[in-house]
Amino acid sequence: MKKDDFEYLLGLLKQHAGWDLGEDKFFILDRKIYNFVREKDYASVEDLIADLHQGQKTLLWQVIEALALSDTCFYRDYKVFNTFESRILPHLREANRGSRKLRVWSLGCSSGQETYSIAISIKNRMFAISDWDIKIIGTDISTASIGKAQKGLYNQFEIQMGLNARTIIDNFHQEGDQWQINNDIKNMIEFRRYNLLDNVTFTEPFDVIFCRNVLRFFSKDKQAEMLESIYRNQVNGGFLYLGLGEDLNGIDKYYDHVKGMKCLFQAKPEITLPKEKKLEIKTEVNAPKMPKFVRPDNLTTLSSGIVRKANLDK
Repeated sequence: MKKDDFEYLLGLLKQHAGWDLGEDKFFILDRKIYNFVREKDYASVEDLIADLHQGQKTLLWQVIEALALSDTCFYRDYKVFNTFESRILPHLREANRGSRKLRVWSLGCSSGQETYSIAISIKNRMFAISDWDIKIIGTDISTASIGKAQKGLYNQFEIQMGLNARTIIDNFHQEGDQWQINNDIKNMIEFRRYNLLDNVTFTEPFDVIFCRNVLRFFSKDKQAEMLESIYRNQVNGGFLYLGLGEDLNGIDKYYDHVKGMKCLFQAKPEITLPKEKKLEIKTEVNAPKMPKFVRPDNLTTLSSGIVRKANLDK
């Protein structure tokens, strides 16, 4: 791929998806764009670029989705999910026992492995799960990824990436030479296509948001904007998981780092944000009241009685 074509593609990705990629991604994007050229029967990358210059929106989004940098597997970064199961979910099970609700957002879910891992973890740790109102939302910019995630069907290689035999047997069943996620897991989840540049809010705030290795592709200014948008969709004291190596601009304004957990943050309470008119995404459930928190021995409370911090260092 010529340098001018590469820079043109970078400009499209920044304008329409918000990704601020550099020259270090040349070989990855070069391979992806050549795969797309072959798939669509173009004679060359130059011919594809010529069509993109014509402003064909359908083609534009096909290219953006083809160039998406996705790297996923079940239980990716095991320590993250170990913490989620052993510390965060027991805390939320106690804190939300009055409302018996749990809301989780898997942002940048790709083909669904992370989202299904979250659901399996909840099944493992949330006793009497049938008595709880649990909703997990998985979102991604790629229509193709969302389509695969909705099917919940994975080949032998994909299923073995991060899952042991016991977990596979408990949560999947075979269909031919592939593995289908069981309905008790699938029914917790709703997948939607979502572009982080869209001005969107949800009807219910989330207790936990997984946004791992997503925001690092945005510019520093965009990172701060995205973090505000994410914070708007989170309960006071809710938890945010980032990628293990992510250092994001503006994180300290909205979140406190959870000591001892490199990629885990807790939403600060009572930050006054400017009101904005936003596109509302309707869900099947009614807009919630804020959870009524209880006060286990390992929690501290504000004077108002709302739980502020969870002592997760023990």
